[in-house]
Amino acid sequence: MSRGIFYVIAASLLFGITPLGNNYVLRSGMDPSCLLFYQAFIMVCGCFLAARLEKISISVNKKDAVSLLLLGAIGMGFTDFFLNLGMKQMQVSSVIMLHFLYPTIVLLISVAFFHQKLSKYTLIAVVLSLSGLILVTDFSGVITPLGAAFAIASAVAYALFVTANDYGGFNRHPLIVKLFYMSAGTAVVYGAKTAFDGAFSLPAGRSVWFALVVIVGIGSLLGFYFITAGVKYIGASKAAFINMLEPVTGVIGGIVFYHDVVSARSLTGCVCVLLSVLFIALDGKNVSDSAF
Repeated sequence: MSRGIFYVIAASLLFGITPLGNNYVLRSGMDPSCLLFYQAFIMVCGCFLAARLEKISISVNKKDAVSLLLLGAIGMGFTDFFLNLGMKQMQVSSVIMLHFLYPTIVLLISVAFFHQKLSKYTLIAVVLSLSGLILVTDFSGVITPLGAAFAIASAVAYALFVTANDYGGFNRHPLIVKLFYMSAGTAVVYGAKTAFDGAFSLPAGRSVWFALVVIVGIGSLLGFYFITAGVKYIGASKAAFINMLEPVTGVIGGIVFYHDVVSARSLTGCVCVLLSVLFIALDGKNVSDSAF
């Protein structure tokens, strides 16, 4: 259990940092769809190299290949697509807040369809994490119906991604193989969109190449690997709520890199999210780690 929590915390930290690279690359003039194509393509290459080094076969049957490609297109590709649309309609913090309804959606799916039982620690963690997210979020902007719809659509897409990584029949495959096919599905979606829009471009300079490859590409690969590994150890719903550390990381990143001034309300929200992770850990203190 402790290993699974560590993996999800690592994923949250990485997913909190990668937007900094995304922002840098986008500010250089690259189209968002082109950026996401590069991100997915780098992940495909990274998975392929890792599989070769570990001497892991990437061959799977046709049914699992199609399932993983679709899961990547929906869970990775559509999540980012709807997030970007939502951010064009309303304030970013409001979009992130609505997107992070996804842990609640994961929990509802797990309880309704997979008969997951809820402990008192999990319920306390749910209340703390949602309260923390509300406290961290800046509500000064206007929430539009269309923007809210896109943000909630991103939450549903990512909830399906996380849940499928827990209960899907293709989970017998090594994590790096799953990520290879899921990243390929995302690359196909955004490659096609970039080509259709005529928006393909090369990074503008060495610093942009570095941000694109290291922070965006490799950072995303490691983030998705850790979140998938965490789901395998502790289950989808617990992993999803621990992943709410991601917006907390964003707050810390704003302090470190942009010298943001953080209110007492935001700090209280961060503490609530951190306490929710503690309760998840307490819930699993008697659960031993299992091997991959």
